[in-house]
Amino acid sequence: MEERLTLLRQQCVAAIEDFERALSYNFASLDSELLDILRNGQAQKFEFTVEICWKTLKEFIFKTHGFDLISPKAVIKKYFELGYLNYEELDRFLHALDIRNSFSHIYNKAVFLELYNQIITYKGFFPQILKKMD
Repeated sequence: MEERLTLLRQQCVAAIEDFERALSYNFASLDSELLDILRNGQAQKFEFTVEICWKTLKEFIFKTHGFDLISPKAVIKKYFELGYLNYEELDRFLHALDIRNSFSHIYNKAVFLELYNQIITYKGFFPQILKKMD
């Protein structure tokens, strides 16, 4: 059990680092086609980061507090109830989950760009959440 949490934490740290690095690129000089490809990559890194983070929290909550939760929202809310998140972090994490879910159903470029502009505000957010498990 301890090994699973350690592995998930390592994967989560790697995903967060990839997402943070992807957000630090300067796209100002790129043509629109390449820019679109890179934004899609950033969105995918965001999706993966949200996914691995909630699964890491799930394992942490189970290992540390004995709660075996199934859904991402239940995990995030329990993490809040246990005192690891404040209200603002709870709202942001739940919003991140909603964005991740929306990306799976987007076929409209304008909606994608609106969501993309929201994910770039998450730089620095996930490392804060992971640190709370220390």
